[in-house]
This record gives sequence, C-alpha cells and structure tokens, in this order.
Amino acid sequence: MSKSFLNNHKVRGLRNNNPGNLIRTSQAWQGKIPFPQSKDVKFEQFTELKFGIRAMLKDLIHDINKGKNTVTALIMEYAPSVENDTKAYILNVCKTLGVQPNEKIKTINSAFLIMLVRAICKVELGNSHTLITDNDINEALQLLGDVSTSQLIVVIAPSKIKPFIPAIVFVVVFFCSLAIKNIF
Repeated sequence: MSKSFLNNHKVRGLRNNNPGNLIRTSQAWQGKIPFPQSKDVKFEQFTELKFGIRAMLKDLIHDINKGKNTVTALIMEYAPSVENDTKAYILNVCKTLGVQPNEKIKTINSAFLIMLVRAICKVELGNSHTLITDNDINEALQLLGDVSTSQLIVVIAPSKIKPFIPAIVFVVVFFCSLAIKNIF
C-alpha cells in the first residue's frame, strides 16, 4: 500500500514525498504536485512516496545512461558540492553499495537500485531513512517501466506479490464455495 508524508513530517525529503530531494524543474514527473499547489519553493513535491522514489530512480538511471557510470561521477551530478559535502556523500554511497568510488557501474537491476536508493536516503534523510521500506522502493521500481536504452540495460524484477493474486483469489473463492455448500 502506498504511503504519503506530504506536508506532515519534520524531514523535508519525507514532507515532500521526495526522499532524494530533487530540486524543482519543469520535468513532468508522474505524481508531481504542480508548482502552484506545492508548499515547497525549492524542491519537488509528490502526491505519494512511491512517485518521489520513482523520480529519483529515473533521474539516477538517466545520469548513468549519460556516462555518469561511477559513484563519483553519479553523485557529483546528483549532489553537487555547492549544496553538499559531496566527498562524504560519495564515500557513504560506496560503503552501502560495496564499491570503490571510480569503479564502473556495470549491472543495473532491482537489487542494485534498491541499495542505491537506500544509500541516497541515508544521506538525504538522516536517521529518518528507516521510514523508507523495501516495499516503498519496490512500488517505485514497478512504476518505472522499461528504462533500458541502447547503451544501458536496466533489469527490473517483477513484483513478487502480483503473480500470486489470481491464485490467492482462486483459493479463497474455492474454500468459500466449499464452506457455503457445507452450510446449506
């Protein structure tokens, strides 16, 4: 189930449902709150957390596709030193991902993207990063669609819950029908 902290949290990235703290742009992100309704003049706001995470993922994948394919290059683009302690940011992300700062990012899949989102949220949200769950990130991943390009293959694992829904519905209906037959 989707969640929202919109205008209801002390940490700005959560209050905006924008845990990556994406700065406002003209980009028409899915789930974006239009500027006239937004309560933040600097950062994007999203209707639900999953849309903020999705926008972060799309932005990061876009930067990797542009050749920012090391943590150093990616974070220097994502969190420039005019606004951040970029060196510390890079080291934190590298520690979480278990890579060296200038090691090429070769595999873009769900597991990598979950770890990348977690690493960025640790820096952007501080201790509140624990409010972002794997389910929140997976919801955003499922909203991405196919983001592969001719230069970059991105593999998003399908949701583990959705394939089981028809089976669960069948089992519930089957046992309910048995119960009704036994009652009458």
